[in-house]
Amino acid sequence: MTVRELREKYLSFFESKGHSVFPSGSLVPYDVTGRLDESLLFNGAGMIQFKPYFRGVAQPENKKLATAQKCVRTGDIDEVGDLSHLTFFEMMGNFSFGDYFKAQAIAYSWEFLTSKEWLGLDPRKLSFTVHESDHEAFDEWSFWLRSVDIDPETRVFRLGEETNYWPAGAFSNGPPGPCGPNSEMFYWVGDGPPPLAAKPEEGAGGGGSGAGPYTREDWLRDDEAKRWLEIWNDVFIQYEWQGHLRNPARPSEGYEKDGMPALPFMSVDTGMGLERTAAALAGHDSVYDTDVFQPILGLISGLSGSAYGSDAAKDRAARIIADHIRTAVFCIADGILPGNSGRGYVLRRLIRRAVLKGQRVLGIEKPFFHEVYQGVAESMGDHYTELVERHDVIVETLRNEEALFRRTLAQGTSLLQDELGRHQQTLPGEIAFRLYDTYGFPLEVTQELADEAGVGVDVEGYELALKEAQERSRGGQDRATVYGGVEGGLGDLPATRFLGYESAEADATVLHVLATSEGVPEHGGEEPQYVALDQTPFYAASGGQIGDEGWLEVQEGEATHAWRVRDVTKRENVFLHLVEPTTPTAGMLAPGMQVHARIDEGRRAMIRRNHTATHLLHAALRQVLGTHVTQAGSYVGPDRLRFDFTHGKAMSEAEKAEVERIVNEEALRNLRVETHVDIPVAEAKARGAMALFGEKYGDKVRMVEVGEFSRELCGGTHVRTTGEIGLFKILGEASAASGVRRIEAVTGEEAYRWVLEQSRLLQEAASLLKASPENLTVSVQKTLEQLREERQKRQKAEQAAIAGSGTDRQSPNIEVKGIFLQAVNYGEIDPKIAANALDDAVASNPDLVAVAAVTSNGKIQFSCKAGPEAVRRGAHAGNLVREIAKIAGGGGGGRPDFATAGGKDPSKADEALAAARNALEAMLA
Repeated sequence: MTVRELREKYLSFFESKGHSVFPSGSLVPYDVTGRLDESLLFNGAGMIQFKPYFRGVAQPENKKLATAQKCVRTGDIDEVGDLSHLTFFEMMGNFSFGDYFKAQAIAYSWEFLTSKEWLGLDPRKLSFTVHESDHEAFDEWSFWLRSVDIDPETRVFRLGEETNYWPAGAFSNGPPGPCGPNSEMFYWVGDGPPPLAAKPEEGAGGGGSGAGPYTREDWLRDDEAKRWLEIWNDVFIQYEWQGHLRNPARPSEGYEKDGMPALPFMSVDTGMGLERTAAALAGHDSVYDTDVFQPILGLISGLSGSAYGSDAAKDRAARIIADHIRTAVFCIADGILPGNSGRGYVLRRLIRRAVLKGQRVLGIEKPFFHEVYQGVAESMGDHYTELVERHDVIVETLRNEEALFRRTLAQGTSLLQDELGRHQQTLPGEIAFRLYDTYGFPLEVTQELADEAGVGVDVEGYELALKEAQERSRGGQDRATVYGGVEGGLGDLPATRFLGYESAEADATVLHVLATSEGVPEHGGEEPQYVALDQTPFYAASGGQIGDEGWLEVQEGEATHAWRVRDVTKRENVFLHLVEPTTPTAGMLAPGMQVHARIDEGRRAMIRRNHTATHLLHAALRQVLGTHVTQAGSYVGPDRLRFDFTHGKAMSEAEKAEVERIVNEEALRNLRVETHVDIPVAEAKARGAMALFGEKYGDKVRMVEVGEFSRELCGGTHVRTTGEIGLFKILGEASAASGVRRIEAVTGEEAYRWVLEQSRLLQEAASLLKASPENLTVSVQKTLEQLREERQKRQKAEQAAIAGSGTDRQSPNIEVKGIFLQAVNYGEIDPKIAANALDDAVASNPDLVAVAAVTSNGKIQFSCKAGPEAVRRGAHAGNLVREIAKIAGGGGGGRPDFATAGGKDPSKADEALAAARNALEAMLA
């Protein structure tokens, strides 16, 4: 059984049972309402995106769903490399939200596992566990086992809440929230036939240990020996666990149970680990023997020249690379990019760990990780088409990150050598971990290099730092946050009807009001409010575009009361308007009130220009830089636009100019901007629409089309024709993150203001040089040439003055214990000339220590050069200038042979130089 076959069979089976096949959620944990689940770093289970369905916050079109969910879990990252652990895996799931329940879920599981039409497994190779209180699940499994003449007592086992309740241990200890018993399914992978494969009188005893019934203790022993492999888990969500903190001052002490009433509706949440199940059913010892890993391992073998299966250490390294490339590729495809925190931190750590294994264990010296991507695309790109669609950005990101790491690795080696010089007995654990975390040095490599230098390593401190990092990697993926990130508080409010695409004002009814003073100053003695309307012309912040501003107005007789709308956000498809009264008599808004909603049209027009300009900018960047460019974030406001995009290096001036030219050219063409609403996402992509990097889309999407130049999936507001954009001007381009660049630009009125300001500055500069603006460049060049000539004349004069003053080589030297000291105050000259004079003095006198003071811009600089013989005798230029600079109110230091220091008081120059003799004498002593 291949992974591909098992995935296809699973989805086809549940589709035949009336389930809708729901697409995998992003690895960024958005739920089905489009809301980011802040309680998690990654999507680590099939149920994550369905939290609103389980809680009744949102309703699915079909209450029966099935998925193949891509998942990332990194809590056991250091175990990856064995035969079973993975950071990326697929979780098959079937879900019921108030439709079927326990009996039907178990019937589906039995049919899929045993029916010849589907998996056709031998029922004698299956066993099941249920929660000790779940008699219904026990009876359902018993029914199906008896139908094939198997005694349920030898195949169904009751276990406690740590293994057969969800969340684990929740029956007694919570946390508050939905919960229920689960039932796990196991497949026999031990040698020989499973227990009781033959009748007891024929000698088949428990676990092969003799005749007799197969007991719970037998099963536990065989499970511990890894002869039973868990392949599927059915969770029956039927209760609401209620309780309170035992000690509110110390939440770590857990909860006290108050009760566990039944939920309004019961749900089913199942999960089957695709790779592990496919491996077991195919008789493989390892998940890495399955079809999804073979192309990846084949590429790694080709790059390393080491056949997989020929060397244990190299095989483990190859498995680490094979796992980590899958995680990296899927993360990047979902908009996660390497970084120093959160998801980016985890991704960067995985990439570096894999590259290090390839370099140090497999001996792959050239950058290779991006080449392994092709194996993932070959094995999984048919089902997860985003891997192929985002080929360029994935490859470019992997290539750039590995190049960065290889440079960092060289720096890490240098850092380790420096640290070993400082810590000559024991290298602190936090430094060892920093070498691992930042530079990719495994502990054993650090220990090996430290041992060569005769230095020990604080392993305990390393382990502590590692544990803290693992907690960051898990990102709160524990049972206390099972339903985290599902917000309530809006009751059963309907989704707000958005009218802003067609209208700038509308009459509306207030449905709900939330008072808040958080971060908002009070106005007129009244608190600002969040107001939910039944319909609104106000755009709620999303997709990079900020929310609209405007007014809500209420007519009372002849009087009109107004509230300023300062911002609009969206929660659970309800638009929340942050409002404050414009007059003290306006009072507070309340549910049921009729209001007239009116946006600030001028501000909206400026936002529209900038938003459409980002679409043109995106297309232009792909033309100029390549198709690896993908949007990685944006800000669209009335004043400016910011556009982040994937690209590994700074743009040249020529590239920026070309992008700017293309955008302005398309704006001047006055192209028509068309919006296509509620078209299937597959159709939009087939027409060439770009999906925003990392965004979540439903089955139906909104596509914005700008002539034949740009097509993007977008929910924002846009101009009618590109001519409305006016002038487009790039203000700057810089790095936003590793592998991500950022452009800031202006359009329309702001671009016009920029032109006026540049014109003013140009006129001002021309006036200062007494030139016309058109001749300014020539005038600047002439002025710079004159400055260069004057500087050269001054330097020659200063050098001549030094040579004629007898204060360099001809200056009398002071003997200090067999070493000579020269200390000269050069006054106001170029410090470089003084430094050259020191070099000349010491070049012919290896036993000379030369010190100079130079005054510039009201401050003093000391320089010291020590000859090799003077250094051998104990002179140290850095320590000497540090001591004398203190007299002038400064400090500094440097190498034994050369150093500089600064001072604040030039009047102390001679006093400081006079102190050089005592400082040198102390050193030589």
